[in-house]
Amino acid sequence: MERCEVLGEDRRIAAATSSARRTVGATVLICIARRLGSRYLPAVLVVAAVLVSLPAVEKGLLNDDYMQRAIAVGPSPFVERLAARGLALGSSTALGPVLTDLYIAVDPQRNLDALKAYGALPWWTYKGYRVAFLRPVAALTHWLDHRLFPDSPAVMHLHSILWFAAVVWLVAALYRRFIDAAPVAGLAALLFVLEDGSFFPTMWLANRNLLICLFFGILAVVLHDRWRRDRWRLGVVLGPFCLSLSLLSAEAGIATVAYLFAYEAVLMTGRWRTRLLALTPAVGVVVLWRLVYNVLGYGASGGGFYFDPVREPVGYVLAGLQRAPFLLTGQWTTIPPELYSFLPPMSRIALWVVLSVLTVLIPLLLWRFLRTHRRSRFWFVGMVLSAVPFCATLPMSRSLLFVAVGAFGLISEFIAGWLADVWDDSGQVARVQAVYAKPRWLWWATRNLFVVFVVVHLPLAAAGRVTASRVADRMQERVARTMELGPLTGVEQQDVVVVNAPNPASFLYEPFVRAYEEQTLPRGFRLLAPGFGEVEVARPSSSVLIVRSVSQGLFDCQREGARADFVYFFRYLSDFRGPGHPLKVGDRMVLDRMTAEVLAVDEGGLPREVAFEFDVVLEDTSLKWLWWDWDKRRYRPFAPPPVGETVTLVGPF
Repeated sequence: MERCEVLGEDRRIAAATSSARRTVGATVLICIARRLGSRYLPAVLVVAAVLVSLPAVEKGLLNDDYMQRAIAVGPSPFVERLAARGLALGSSTALGPVLTDLYIAVDPQRNLDALKAYGALPWWTYKGYRVAFLRPVAALTHWLDHRLFPDSPAVMHLHSILWFAAVVWLVAALYRRFIDAAPVAGLAALLFVLEDGSFFPTMWLANRNLLICLFFGILAVVLHDRWRRDRWRLGVVLGPFCLSLSLLSAEAGIATVAYLFAYEAVLMTGRWRTRLLALTPAVGVVVLWRLVYNVLGYGASGGGFYFDPVREPVGYVLAGLQRAPFLLTGQWTTIPPELYSFLPPMSRIALWVVLSVLTVLIPLLLWRFLRTHRRSRFWFVGMVLSAVPFCATLPMSRSLLFVAVGAFGLISEFIAGWLADVWDDSGQVARVQAVYAKPRWLWWATRNLFVVFVVVHLPLAAAGRVTASRVADRMQERVARTMELGPLTGVEQQDVVVVNAPNPASFLYEPFVRAYEEQTLPRGFRLLAPGFGEVEVARPSSSVLIVRSVSQGLFDCQREGARADFVYFFRYLSDFRGPGHPLKVGDRMVLDRMTAEVLAVDEGGLPREVAFEFDVVLEDTSLKWLWWDWDKRRYRPFAPPPVGETVTLVGPF
């Protein structure tokens, strides 16, 4: 009897303790909800976005920034130094040329031959290689930068940060307009600010276009909603106009159409014909934009870094199947999409399998929630479809900003569903506890998914956002070391011959960086082979050097394992000849003062062995030789071997 009384008392105490804990937890959550639902939260998030982005002010210029400066700054000693080597695409203070040319990096009709002749592009570059984008709206902001503060990169970075602040304000407004519960909308906006992929577009001036594109894309969705829901007639005109501004800021603006389609397919009711007609203005804008884009010769093709969906549909689809799981699962879990570019092939395939399973599994776990919650279906469809355009290039965290808009809308609604006991959305937020009551395993799986979403997108994301600047610095330092050739004094009349370049893509920017920093520009660069693996360098005659891969091809990193390494990223960056443009044995590339002849190729049509014949003996003073020492991770002078002898240069592993 006494034992029963004791047990009963224990149960009452446990129940009271549990009730007290629930009360404390509810009180804390109610307090958090009030803060997230505050009308001042958007302003607070804007200030926070500016503060966490301020480290970008110190970053200076990066890669394409130097090339764009050569176009936008106007006549200057910087441009004159490049023009003397035939590398100035055309610099003017006039607005028109800047709007059309600023985002042209390589164009077969404009500068490919000049870049290849100088050596900024390697000898194996495909003759139709093109990286030329039409982004006049973004270009206009850079033209203003170079007119108002041409020698102040810090102020230019502040300009980019202001665009990010504007995006945050607009994203918060979008969530508040679409999500009835203010705390849920506030949570979604907070998650967006914590997205660490937003730091890079503020750090890299040339990538400001993504922020401008996102701003006008979100504005187009808001205006479309005002037209359809509020019957605001100007929306039918202003929405497509903002979509056009988004497309003319960056090609990523096409992702806006994903959310417009999701809006009509999921949120709107009524006849399908009416809903499809509502998309006609947006579709018309996209078709007209692409026609003009093609007629003017813009686009990216010929390489393996970019795949143009129109010019290279097969390559784009194949690349999309490989890249989409890295983008979508990267957004769900914060697994860096960059792993696609940093892993060896077999490890990348293994990770692709895992991420593909998660790409399917997570929506399946969410299916019951999505089925009972129309608005979350809108976020989900918009998120998935907006990832499709970004499969045209390598998966990167900065490519997730459009995807993040839908993902964080869905994730915040899902989190709120689990916490529906704390605040109620008048039936709009599904009670996940009821939805997933049976079977038990589904309840367990979704509960753990809830925990994952909370942990990775709040505390871990906050830590990642704070440290984003330092992570970006470390990565940029690794890349910058491959561009440190030294002072190269007295090489105005010399060709700098690099036997094994670890990052061949860096030479596209090297002359622009050297001209900007008032360093000596050599007569030209001659890259013999990439430094992705171990190579043998043989000398059959006084003026000929043969470079052959020790194991596989010259473009293979020659290692299989799980270790991530920058060398795989450098390999992707240097894909100046796509898989559809193989080389053949006997192919000859004739450059000024040097001819490259392919002696052997691998199964993919990339060279395994190449002979380089110079117009002079290899010891001639007009040649300055360098090789990359992977042990020291720096360039060192190279002495060509005697005639008839061979030397071996080790690879990165």
